[in-house]
Amino acid sequence: MGIDPLDEPAPGSSVAPARTRLEGFEPHNKVRLSDANRQRVMAALLNGYPKAAIANALSISAKTLDRLIYDDDELLDQVEAQRAFEEAELRDILMELARKGDTVAAIFLAKARHGWRDRDDAKLSVDTGGGGVLVVPGTMPLEQWTAAAALQQAKYRERPDAPLDEREMRTHPTTADGLIIERTLPGDLPG
Repeated sequence: MGIDPLDEPAPGSSVAPARTRLEGFEPHNKVRLSDANRQRVMAALLNGYPKAAIANALSISAKTLDRLIYDDDELLDQVEAQRAFEEAELRDILMELARKGDTVAAIFLAKARHGWRDRDDAKLSVDTGGGGVLVVPGTMPLEQWTAAAALQQAKYRERPDAPLDEREMRTHPTTADGLIIERTLPGDLPG
């Protein structure tokens, strides 16, 4: 009749006979390059053809070509060799332009190859232990800058002199769900 439920195997086990594991077995549908196509791919990579064009010529997807390249050390070497060749060629072109007096090429080379920067802002490090940092420009005396900063910030630091009744009326925006947003002015805070 049927199988007695009490005779069923424990969870995680099976009544089916164990299968032998196949070591080193690749799926039948996994794409592999023939030796001739492998040589063609290596030549195309070295000549700088785009991967999408190579994949299209082989009638495979670019993702499959990436996997084929990743799985083959020689193809990876060809990709790296092409990248190094292009970098050297671009560097030579820029160097030639810089030697002919092209300032932009010279500056780009100095920045890209030798770490030059326009400014040293990235190197600025001030440890305050918390809070904000105010960096004073070095082009004006500190007293002059302090006076200009105080003048600029005065309207934000002082409470308006007029009594509350005489101050300009502020409207409160209402959100879609009926909440009213009220912005406080400096000095309106309790306490």
